Amino acid sequence: MRMRSFWKRFRWRSLVRVWAVFMAMAMVLFAESMGLHYGATTIKLHYLDRNKAIPERNAMADVKPRNLMLIDSSQEGVSEAVDMFDRIFLDMKVGTTVVDVVKTPASALPSFSQYDTVVVAMPALDPLGGALSRLMTWVKRGGNVMFAMTPSKTGYFDAISQSIGVDATSGDCKMTKSIIPESDFMLGGGEAYKITDPFESSMAVSLSDKATVEAVSGSGHVPLIWRAATGKGTSVVCNIGIYGKVMRGFYASAYSLLGSAAAYPVINGAAFYLDDFPSPVPSGNGKYIKRDYNMSIAEFYSRVWWPDLTKLAERYGIRFTGVMIENYGDDTRDAPVRQSDDSQFVYFGGLLLKQNGEIGYHGYNHQPLVLPNTDYGNEYDYVQWPSRKAMADSLKELIAFQKEMLPAANGSVYVPPSNVMSSEGRAVIGRSVPQIRTVASTYLPDGSHLPYVQEFGVASDGVVEEPRIVSGSMVGDSYMHMAAVSELNMHFVSTHFMHPDDLLDPDRGAAEGWAVYRDGFERYLRWLEKSAPSIRMQTGSGTAAAIQRYSGLTVDLKTHQRDWTLDLGNFTDEAWLMFRANNGVPGAVDGGSITHLVGNLYLLKATSGTVRIERKQGHAATAQAAARNSGTAIVGHARKERS
Repeated sequence: MRMRSFWKRFRWRSLVRVWAVFMAMAMVLFAESMGLHYGATTIKLHYLDRNKAIPERNAMADVKPRNLMLIDSSQEGVSEAVDMFDRIFLDMKVGTTVVDVVKTPASALPSFSQYDTVVVAMPALDPLGGALSRLMTWVKRGGNVMFAMTPSKTGYFDAISQSIGVDATSGDCKMTKSIIPESDFMLGGGEAYKITDPFESSMAVSLSDKATVEAVSGSGHVPLIWRAATGKGTSVVCNIGIYGKVMRGFYASAYSLLGSAAAYPVINGAAFYLDDFPSPVPSGNGKYIKRDYNMSIAEFYSRVWWPDLTKLAERYGIRFTGVMIENYGDDTRDAPVRQSDDSQFVYFGGLLLKQNGEIGYHGYNHQPLVLPNTDYGNEYDYVQWPSRKAMADSLKELIAFQKEMLPAANGSVYVPPSNVMSSEGRAVIGRSVPQIRTVASTYLPDGSHLPYVQEFGVASDGVVEEPRIVSGSMVGDSYMHMAAVSELNMHFVSTHFMHPDDLLDPDRGAAEGWAVYRDGFERYLRWLEKSAPSIRMQTGSGTAAAIQRYSGLTVDLKTHQRDWTLDLGNFTDEAWLMFRANNGVPGAVDGGSITHLVGNLYLLKATSGTVRIERKQGHAATAQAAARNSGTAIVGHARKERS
């Protein structure tokens, strides 16, 4: 009471209030000038403990197989297709029994009634013999079959062709230069995606009225994916004939056409990496930067490059993840030496953190984590590290340097220089550098043994594997564009990276100039926003946390007359799934929420280990028409989330 009375009598109390406000403003400005305004580093989705993050194959160990895959390992192309489907079914969490008819006679095949779906992965169906007739009888009674490889025209194919929607074929194959998925079939549908190194891989067929075409060749003349009602069951045919990693999303989408409904876990995350940022900024001028802007490299980064990226980040809601390099030296033998010029790290690192981004690790220097047993050949002139200890010490120095320069940055993601890292270097991260929780290398192989090629998931040592799919401006790169749409439908994920010094290297678009590069990058952002408006824009660690939850999740889907019920194994606090309603229309949801994407495809957010989705009567066409007519894309509770 005495203090309150004194305060009321104090004649300068108004000035004190003003002084307090100015002091608060000064503290904020001081923090910003030091690059320490870190409110944006708050992450909604946090890492799970290492022992709670489950590798996919561990999660699938006790899942009952509900899918039978029949293969003939003696036929050309089957091994490639089997490798692709092994990963597809693992990632979709589809328990699968694989039977090779070379080793198991047709008369000894398992009973089809044990399974919900059968996938036939062989071009020539003749080795199935009488089992093919039994298979189609099972389908007509309500089963589901997918012919996963381009069929060969044989007597056995002719015997079933009418029942799977084929009216006629000469058996000739056409070159598939691109694929156009229907706009209501896949995310990103309605446009052509070019195929790298096309060949005569797709059978020329004419289809009957009972077939529904889901994807065609770029010419529009060759159906590449179609489905047909076969009695009470469903048949799906994939006529693509290409089985590389870049095509997985197309085959996963085709498989999801089987049954009353399909549900599979996805990541739901988009991350954007800035490699070599922050790092020592090159001094002097860049040829093309000087040509276009008459600025030094440092001036260009601060006055043009970063402001442009900030505008794009604000426009599209993205959050950049920079990965730090302490120096560009090539000394791998001496003990690490602390960088003395810290001003650029504090300045650019502070800008990145204020933009809602985060900062990870790219290396003490730009030398990949490899030992002397790695031969770079003619690809790189990097220097190898003499020992595992030297690699670990270099990473520990980088972590300490980051903590000194940017105390609240709290890095956890490591990006290998040039995506190069050996098995020994990877083991060092898992065993000796606990601060690193995630490795973000590359998703696509390039034919070399050097890049560390990844799959999305959690490794046995608890480290999250978060590959980057696309890079740069993607101008004219059909391979990356195909990978981008495939991964939207396979994992509902987008991971992208670029370098500040792309504008110094003609091989990475420097001669075209920043304006062309920036416009190409924005075209990708517009495509992503149009194709997947519900995807979460995250940092590298936020996407890694989503991968942890995805990796261990399993799904048991049961169809009833009035609902679909999903029992989720290894559910933690949230989960995301693709849900396709092939027979029925989703209504109210208990234990989650559902968002309409395209056609009969939905994004399901689970907030409970058991989710019940009301099953209203109707078919996909009814749901699609209703969505188009109403202009809404939401069923139940849904909104675009950012974390």
